[in-house]
Amino acid sequence: MATFVETADVTIFIDPAVSIAPVRYGLPPHDIELRRLNEVADKIASRAYESEIIVVTHYHYDHHDLGDLVPVDIYENKVVLIKDPKNYINISQRIRAAKFLKRISGLPKEVRVADSSTHVQGSTVIKISSPTPHGPTPKLGYVIQVLIWDREQRILFTSDVEGPVNDDAVNFMIENPADLVIVDGPPTYLAGTKKEVSDPDTALRALAKYLSVCTPKHLVIDHHLLRDLNYVKFYESLRPYIKKTKLLTAAEYMGREPELLEARRRELYGD
Repeated sequence: MATFVETADVTIFIDPAVSIAPVRYGLPPHDIELRRLNEVADKIASRAYESEIIVVTHYHYDHHDLGDLVPVDIYENKVVLIKDPKNYINISQRIRAAKFLKRISGLPKEVRVADSSTHVQGSTVIKISSPTPHGPTPKLGYVIQVLIWDREQRILFTSDVEGPVNDDAVNFMIENPADLVIVDGPPTYLAGTKKEVSDPDTALRALAKYLSVCTPKHLVIDHHLLRDLNYVKFYESLRPYIKKTKLLTAAEYMGREPELLEARRRELYGD
């Protein structure tokens, strides 16, 4: 979900990281995936170097990097807004947060715990939500949602709310209407597995509730949902609730075709 935002006052990068599923369909990443992984990491680093503020919404490795793919010197002389590393956090993320903060120690201009805070730079406002569960329960920890606005546009980045499926996540979205909303969507690719996952129907109802109140210009649903080759089915289920909003993937928002390389891993291997 790595997202670069530029306003008239400031440049902001939310979650400058990228990762890849080590195993999918019993297969390791294909060479094409690995090539794109490195290309995307380079692009993220390039934009992150340009940024004045970096936001880390939680401590999963697709949202922060210890320097394996994206260099840690992207944080040099930056204001870094982070999910609270000690409160509203599970053990796994607490450990990762400590490693991350140790790795970037001495680089940022300033590190601020961002939960439930507001930051102003010129006409640009960055509003951070209270800690929100990563999915239906806090089992996977908590994330922070990010709202950015200036005189021209409002952008909402939900981070990993898995749908949304949690009332706190939906309420923040409704209370903070935006022109561009970037949502991670439900992990439908895990349906039928033994893993505890968000219910797509719950996510659908939550988004329907949101769209009954708010009409963003663009609604980007990507990340978890785009790990499923059949992501369009969820899109189609949501369309009856859409008035004027344009529903699309992150790739489509940028004028590109979705690649879905991980979801197509069998195809890439010729299976």
